[in-house]
Amino acid sequence: MSRAVVLDDLAPLLQPRRLLLIGEPPGTIEYPALVDEIVDRVVGAGHEVVVGLEIPMTSEVELGPVGPFWTRNAEFQDGRSSRAMAALVSSLAARRRGGAPVETVAMDGPWVAPGSPLPLDTLDLVEQPRDELMAANLLAVLDRTPRAFTIVLAGSAHTSTHAMSWRTFGSILLPWYPGMVSLLGQPTGGTRWVLSAEDGHGSVVPVPDLELPVGALWAEEPGADGHHGYVNLGPVTASPPYEQPPDEG
Repeated sequence: MSRAVVLDDLAPLLQPRRLLLIGEPPGTIEYPALVDEIVDRVVGAGHEVVVGLEIPMTSEVELGPVGPFWTRNAEFQDGRSSRAMAALVSSLAARRRGGAPVETVAMDGPWVAPGSPLPLDTLDLVEQPRDELMAANLLAVLDRTPRAFTIVLAGSAHTSTHAMSWRTFGSILLPWYPGMVSLLGQPTGGTRWVLSAEDGHGSVVPVPDLELPVGALWAEEPGADGHHGYVNLGPVTASPPYEQPPDEG
């Protein structure tokens, strides 16, 4: 029910040539599921869609959630490689294989598994600021798909249109797309999967239960946090890390 309310609120933005950023709290079931439903609605209306995700550019997204980024020890995974994100990537890949006009952009820098040698062809990319590289990867696709509706799901520190101590992804995109809308994912209550900055271990943590209406609301100009408004899906549910199934046969 919450996602249906949000989809109806977002309807004016789900149009060709529009760019929508959602700054998610990573590690929930609900926000990746919302993106999948948004894609379903826009494709159903006959429009092409570009989906930007905060996953490594070395991910072969057309094949689904495969590779070392998705198979890390679950204890050390963050919400970017959750089961919900894997389900979203799988759904988008299936849509494209079925002929739907959907393109997924793995925007983040290359993933190098801990303890693995760094491929020389990725050395320059690893040294680039993450937000600048994410913006460049997305802009390269938008340049050749100018009529697409584009939705980006990334951490809220990246989707802010205000530069911080670094140039944020949102602040880089805004001059190129002045009509862009960036919404803060602001759930109220529930749980999510978080990778602790203190000990580097992932776990389920509670989400504050704020008094905020379910739905999506935005203004023409971004507020103090660099977002134009918010997307509240109500209480959310932690999505545990994805574990790649064993090979069959």
